[in-house]
Amino acid sequence: MVGSSIKLPAVSFETIRTLIPVVLHEVKAYNLPRVCMQLGIQSSVLPGDETEAHSSKKSYVSSRIVDWSDDALVELARKVLHKYPDEDLKEALAELTDHRQHRVSKLVRGDVLKVLNRFDSLFGDSPVLECLEEVFGAAALREGGSFWVDNSSVSAQIEQHYIRNPDWSNEEMLIQCGALTCTQVRFFGLLEKLVHPMTRRDAEQAELAGAIGDALKRDGFTLKQTSVESHYPIYGVVRAQAGVAGTMKNLIFASTGEKPELVFRDALNNDVEITKHADKVLVYDRPLPTSGMLLWSVLRDWYAETQGVEGTEGSKMLYTRLRESVIGAQSAGEYAIFHGYYKRFSKLLGERLPALIPQVYLHYDPYTRRERGDEKFLARQRMDFLLMLEQGTRIVIEIDGRHHYAVKDQGAPDRYIANAQLYAEMATEDRRLRLMGYEVYRFGGYEFRDVDLAGKPQVGPEAQRRVAEFFDRLLARHGIR
Repeated sequence: MVGSSIKLPAVSFETIRTLIPVVLHEVKAYNLPRVCMQLGIQSSVLPGDETEAHSSKKSYVSSRIVDWSDDALVELARKVLHKYPDEDLKEALAELTDHRQHRVSKLVRGDVLKVLNRFDSLFGDSPVLECLEEVFGAAALREGGSFWVDNSSVSAQIEQHYIRNPDWSNEEMLIQCGALTCTQVRFFGLLEKLVHPMTRRDAEQAELAGAIGDALKRDGFTLKQTSVESHYPIYGVVRAQAGVAGTMKNLIFASTGEKPELVFRDALNNDVEITKHADKVLVYDRPLPTSGMLLWSVLRDWYAETQGVEGTEGSKMLYTRLRESVIGAQSAGEYAIFHGYYKRFSKLLGERLPALIPQVYLHYDPYTRRERGDEKFLARQRMDFLLMLEQGTRIVIEIDGRHHYAVKDQGAPDRYIANAQLYAEMATEDRRLRLMGYEVYRFGGYEFRDVDLAGKPQVGPEAQRRVAEFFDRLLARHGIR
C-alpha cells in the first residue's frame, strides 16, 4: 500500500519560541541565568534565578520569552545559534527569514520531481537511504506510520519499492519522503545534493542542473554554479533575476599606496598575478559562501587566519587596515561612507553584517593613456566600494570628485572646467557594469562638505544623516534588516 508522504509541522515564529529553550537545555542549570543575561533574555541575575533554573530549565527560558515579538525572537535565535549551533533551530530561522518572502510552490516542486524521472540514478554510487536521511532526517524516515498496512517505516518502504523491487519512480519515492511538503531549506538542499560533483559530474551534472533550473524559473528561482571545488562546479539554488553571473575568483582591494600592477598569467582561467606593489593590497581568493554574500565575519576570519591571530583581534586589525586604505584616498566622501556604514551597522547586524569593501580593483589597465596612444582603455580601474550580497547581487558605490567630470583650468589652477569626454567615459562604464548585473550608486563630493580629513577625521551631522539614510534604504531593499 502506498501511503501519504511524511508530514512535517509548519514552521512559524512559535517554532522559534519552542526551539530556543530546547537548544539552551544543554546549558548547566547553575549557569543558565548568566547565559540568559548574556543573550539579552534578562537584564540581570536575581537571587532566586538559579533555583528556578534547577527546577526546569525549559520553563525558565520559556517564561522569559513568552511575550517577545517575532523580530525579537529572530534576533535572539541568531544569538543562540552563534553560541550553540543547532540544525533544527537553524532550519526554522532560515525558513522564516531567508526563505520567507520568495517561495517555490507545491506545483513547481512537482514539476522538478518529474524532471528527475529522466535519470536512472538519483545519487550516483552513493547509498540511497543515507543520502535521503541526510536531506530529510534519519528519524523521519525510520519512524513507522499508520498509513502503511504493515506499519513499517518510510525507509523500509523505500527499500521494498525503490531499491529491491523498483516499482516506484524517482518522483514517487521522493514524494513519500516529503519532498512536496518539507521546508524550502530541505527542498533546496535536496536539489543541491542531486547536482553535487560527489553525485554526478560533467555533462550529466550540467544537464540535470539545467533541467531543474528551467522548472524552478516559474517561481523566480534557478540552479546555477556558485563556487568551485577541485575544479568541479558547485551549484546552488538562487533567485533567477539576481545579480552578476559567474563566480568570483580574485578580490583585490584596500590599496594603501601605489596601485598594483596586474598581469594575466592564464587568460583562459582568469589567473591574475600581481607583479608589483603586492604588499600594498589585500587579496581574498577563497570561494564565496553558497549564498553569494560576503559577510564581515567571513572576511574577518580570513584575515585573522592570514595574520595568525584570534577572530576578535583580527576584526580590529582588518578594520584598521581598511580604514588606512580609505584615509589614504584623501576623499571626504569615501571616509564618510566607510565610517558611517561600520559605525551604524556593526552593532545592528552583528554576524549578519555584509562587508563593505573599499578600493576594489574590478578592472585594471596595465598601460597608461600615453603608452596606449589612441587605443581604447578601461575607464574605471577600481571602484570606491563594493558590497557582495546574496545570489550574485553586487553593489558598486562611487564618490565623484571634480576629477570625474572636469579638468583643471590651465589659466587658473584653482578652477575646473567641465569635460564632456570624462563624463561620457564614466557614463559608458556605468552602463557596462549595469548590463553585467551590477547596481551602481553615485554620490557627489559636494554632499560631504561637513567632513574634515585634516588631523583626526571628523564626519559632520549632515554627512552622517545622508550615509545612514542611504544604507538604511539600500539594505532594506535587499531584505537585510
